[in-house]
Amino acid sequence: MTTSTRLLGVATGAIALVLTVAVVILGRPDAGRPAGSPDPARTPGKLQTSQPLPGRVERILGVVSFNALQYQELSHAAEDWERLASNPAVDLIGWQETKSPPFRKLYPRYRSRGWETWYWPDPDGPIQLAISWRTSLLKLLDVSFEKVHLGGYPRETDSPFPARWVVVAKFRHRHTGHAVTLVNTHVNQHIETLSGAFRDNLNARRAKQHLARLAAGWRSTPGDVVVGTGDYNFDHVRDVEAEPAGGITRTFRGLASSSYDVLGLDGLLPTRNGRWIDYVFLADHTMRSRRNPGGVAQFQRHRVLSGYHSDHAPLLARIRLYAD
Repeated sequence: MTTSTRLLGVATGAIALVLTVAVVILGRPDAGRPAGSPDPARTPGKLQTSQPLPGRVERILGVVSFNALQYQELSHAAEDWERLASNPAVDLIGWQETKSPPFRKLYPRYRSRGWETWYWPDPDGPIQLAISWRTSLLKLLDVSFEKVHLGGYPRETDSPFPARWVVVAKFRHRHTGHAVTLVNTHVNQHIETLSGAFRDNLNARRAKQHLARLAAGWRSTPGDVVVGTGDYNFDHVRDVEAEPAGGITRTFRGLASSSYDVLGLDGLLPTRNGRWIDYVFLADHTMRSRRNPGGVAQFQRHRVLSGYHSDHAPLLARIRLYAD
């Protein structure tokens, strides 16, 4: 993810003026479900926890991918923010659909509680994406972004979509010293068939272009830990079973692995309508394994959080950070 960007040094003034920040701390994440958001079916079995690998684990980093639903009213958006902010296991959030004014009104509420949020206020940019982080753990160094394709208009598609972007935020982990990079994005909707193939439409063609661009960046994106978040709008189960050309599994193979790939789906709620379409990835070259003992990141555990007003449920992945 290297080209066509605006760095934080350039955007800082805009961030300081137009943006005030946000999100975290306090309370149980699943207590007191809002009405009207029933749990989807849970897969059989028990949530998996990976076995630690050789080496010293210095910290655990909690990363969330959450599509916040851009048309929520303020009270519902506030409850979702508070619920996620109340979870002490959450350290870093990649948000999607953050364009709405109600969502942005909530940023200042959480700054005093130890969170900052980066977003881009101009519609000619990644206005639908935002990133929040716990300032006691992460120091923001740089933000850049890239447009990966143009939007699709009603005359072109039955399911119009905006231009899509990739936002790359670079951090320094204050306790380990590791360079942590988050790659956050949102892939087009209406791209998948029930058989796990791509639809024959503009949405899917642009989505494959988007995935190819992401794949090209996994190795070149700098960082000791390179983690990805996003609503990819393609079910993990169908993608793995069908392996469509241009899909996530085939395009990312050997480059990045999701928490679903590593930890499986046992005991895990779907993230939307019985499907697992919201992802947390680790770039393979930064992921510790027996074949890659020099990697410093390892998925420990993941969980889909319930009780949110959004039409998506947040996916939380806990990641072990090893000493160099």
